[in-house]
Amino acid sequence: MTATKEAKYDKFTITSADGKRTADFNNGDFKIITFDYFENILSPHITASATLTSTNDSVPSEEDRQDRLSSLYSGLPLRAGCIVNVKVKPELGDAIDLELYVVGVEQAAESTSEIIHIKLASKIAIVNETTKIERSYNLSISDIAKKIIKDYLKIPGNKTIIDKTSNPTTYVVGMRKRPFDLLLMLAQQSVPKKTSNPGYFCYETRNGFHFVSADTLINQEPYPHQYHYNGANKSTAEMGDESNNYKVSDLKVKKDQNFLEQIRFGMYSTKNIFFNPATLGFTEITISADVDGKFPSLGKKKDTAKIIKDEYALGKRYHRIQTAILDAGSSGENVSINNSPEMYYAAATARYNILFAQETVITVPCNTLLDAGGVIDLQIESISDNKEQGVDPVRSGKYIISSIRHHFSSEKSLTSMKLIRAGYGLHFTTE
Repeated sequence: MTATKEAKYDKFTITSADGKRTADFNNGDFKIITFDYFENILSPHITASATLTSTNDSVPSEEDRQDRLSSLYSGLPLRAGCIVNVKVKPELGDAIDLELYVVGVEQAAESTSEIIHIKLASKIAIVNETTKIERSYNLSISDIAKKIIKDYLKIPGNKTIIDKTSNPTTYVVGMRKRPFDLLLMLAQQSVPKKTSNPGYFCYETRNGFHFVSADTLINQEPYPHQYHYNGANKSTAEMGDESNNYKVSDLKVKKDQNFLEQIRFGMYSTKNIFFNPATLGFTEITISADVDGKFPSLGKKKDTAKIIKDEYALGKRYHRIQTAILDAGSSGENVSINNSPEMYYAAATARYNILFAQETVITVPCNTLLDAGGVIDLQIESISDNKEQGVDPVRSGKYIISSIRHHFSSEKSLTSMKLIRAGYGLHFTTE
């Protein structure tokens, strides 16, 4: 059975913001035109959207003392703060079973019916906006992240995935920041326990809340089934052929080595200047791709362009200047440096830029076993008259799923993904 078949909704209910009224799809109170579910390694919470349609006699009106029927928008009423419980089961993968909150509503009304588009987010998106962290911490970064996630976002330990950090004990003041703001700040400062490569991601999926290193994303095992692209989602086999579930119907390269942008953002070389307020001294660190490109990669690493190396030879050893003030004496009278940015600041800039150097968007039959942050093995057919030579050895290989969208409609269900990676080809390294 091909996974593009329409999905079935076991549950889709909308509860009013005050919790007093409920509209149920399975009772015929409204119809679902589309439902879209999103995850992104650059977003600390899940989002979704739905387009619904209802008639003017869908639910009893809150404003009508005689409980006469009204539209979903006016009668429930459908407003920000409403709770949506949805369980949808595709042909391939696990059911998406979520409680989401309405954070935006757009309505287009006609004389006898209405179309409503609602924007949804997971509970922690709202908890984050209503919470400020006022306390301080004197722990490792991974332990600080663990406490924020547990104490403020109220996410249980069995739904939390955290990579241990190697940064020394860190003194962090909440500064009345929201939990996400503090977690994202710490993610950029984190260095994993097993390597010296900085750069973490902080994001939510259906499987839990992640505070993990870029190395973890790169070095994980890919999804067990390879995906194939040959320019069309067609097969000589019958439509029931399971292999159709792993065919790419659409592929677009969104970004591939924007050279000028990479130079400007400091991917190849940066000069980093740190000021120590305790000693009034300066420290300088220069990171260059030709000598410091030791990050693990999903593909064969690209050599630094000759023109960049020629510029190095002419003495132009950096293309971007970054400055930072060292945190001296923040935890007491001791003037030692707290979580020195010399450990991460210089290398993290290059790390994030290298990882997002390539961006490819693909569409496949719906597969809810795929999550943001996962890795897939994508085989792309060679551009050649001789198809016996196999897949393209440069474009094929392992890719990280940067963001993912599961789309459900009355006709079909699809999954679209933005894929990223550094390097090219089938080569894989964990150096």
